[in-house]
Amino acid sequence: MKLFISTVFIIYISFFTTIYISAESSEEITLDSGEIVTVFLEKLSDGYKYEVEFENGHYYSEDHSADGGMGLWSHSLTEEEIYLAREAIDKYEEIHGDPADRSSINPIGILVIILGLFFAIFPYAAWYLEIGWKLNNAEPSDLVLFFNRAGGIIGIVIGLFILF
Repeated sequence: MKLFISTVFIIYISFFTTIYISAESSEEITLDSGEIVTVFLEKLSDGYKYEVEFENGHYYSEDHSADGGMGLWSHSLTEEEIYLAREAIDKYEEIHGDPADRSSINPIGILVIILGLFFAIFPYAAWYLEIGWKLNNAEPSDLVLFFNRAGGIIGIVIGLFILF
């Protein structure tokens, strides 16, 4: 029962910590025309977003998420500035690589998988660490060992779900 409650709690926490991950990075990029722009990369839970800011205050934004990419820009952005924004994003990706290639693994999923493996492979040790150390000359029932194994297998499946 404690494993189930702990697993539900970990899942609950993991959803709120991975819905929006903001790992922003910015870099000034010098374009072929000599203009300097700032490129911001914002990582989202389902993709990433670029924002290019020009010296004149204009900006271009491009969202790469599960919904597909779309570009947004300030109203006074010219066709040339849109082209320059794409050039800046391409140069940024040349330096840092494509953000889509970087995998992000949720460490909570790894923790749940490790705990699940421990409960599934060593149900007696899991019982002992949970309650057995408090009792003198006690042995776990077969039902307790079965539930520890089953809970471990469920924990592994939930850990895989959290991981990916």
